[in-house]
Amino acid sequence: MEPRVFSTRVTRMLGIEHPIIQGGMMWVSQPELVAAVSNAGGLGILTALTYDTPEGLERAIAATRALTGARSGSI
Repeated sequence: MEPRVFSTRVTRMLGIEHPIIQGGMMWVSQPELVAAVSNAGGLGILTALTYDTPEGLERAIAATRALTGARSGSI
């Protein structure tokens, strides 16, 4: 039996291979987890409220991009 392929406009646009969404969990959704889920073909979500300052969030976004190889503006 061949596996079913889950494909929508959104999954194609975001490069999601598997219909798995890692929900935003405060203090847990750090760049390492988000990148691991994203690199495995799911949708990783970084939690903004984990960071006390906009600069902290900017650093987390930059770290996530570095871990996923995402270009600026693609996430």
